[in-house]
Amino acid sequence: MKNTSKIVSMAKEKTEEKKQMVIETINKMIECDEKITFYSVYQKAGVSKSFVYNNEEIREVIEQHRKSSIKKTQTKDAKDVIIESQKRKIKELEKEIKQYQKDELWKDKFEKLDEENKQLKIQLQQAYKY
Repeated sequence: MKNTSKIVSMAKEKTEEKKQMVIETINKMIECDEKITFYSVYQKAGVSKSFVYNNEEIREVIEQHRKSSIKKTQTKDAKDVIIESQKRKIKELEKEIKQYQKDELWKDKFEKLDEENKQLKIQLQQAYKY
């Protein structure tokens, strides 16, 4: 049993060293702005495909970088389209605000005229009572 425990511990150390080497490779790839995929990582690091896929820590690093790089790859054209769309939406909202302001002005005018009308009716009633 002592012999196998030594072999197991050495295998774990070797796996840990390979894992650290793969993570360093990923970091170098990131620095060089290389595309990070499972394929590119195991090719560049010189490890097996199953090692990269089965190691949770390596898998998380690759997937995390892939998610963050998707955000970075948005082209200028896509950004321009989004900006133009937002500008159009702003203009539409500004028109809507102006319409609401006009409606509010109309409401104020109506209330003033309605009050004036009521006052005139009262005056008219008082004038005819005499």
